Amino acid sequence: MKVSNEIIAGKLIMQIQIFIDNSRISSLEGRYGKVTMIPFTGHVKSEIFTGEIVPGWVDVQIENAAGNRNMCAKYMFRGTDKEGKECSLFVENNGYVSRTELQKEYVDAFPRFITDSKILGEYLSQPRFRSEVWGTQKGVEVRVYDVVQAID
Repeated sequence: MKVSNEIIAGKLIMQIQIFIDNSRISSLEGRYGKVTMIPFTGHVKSEIFTGEIVPGWVDVQIENAAGNRNMCAKYMFRGTDKEGKECSLFVENNGYVSRTELQKEYVDAFPRFITDSKILGEYLSQPRFRSEVWGTQKGVEVRVYDVVQAID
């Protein structure tokens, strides 16, 4: 099977709602870059997992002097898998934005998952996912896609 360099949308498997309290954002700006730490809360409802973010998670955005930005959000949910069994789901979502891409409506990112769910573990541990981070009035929405299901 031949796959082009064009991004494949994939099958939407999860939509994560992130809520930001702007009063808790911390930032530091120096001559050679800037770092912003954004604490948040949120939840997810999907066919495969439903849950709430547990406290203590943050999105760290680092911008270099050229204006290129790396965003890395790390968070964990407590909830239930698609069989209704209680489990936890850790998400690390990494995105990179160049100064020329800052005008896009969303940021492309690449999520990584770890879970104690027996039914979701093998599936979510595979490198087959991409995400889009969309701004909302209260924070962001993270749309997670399975790109392999798009080309099967």
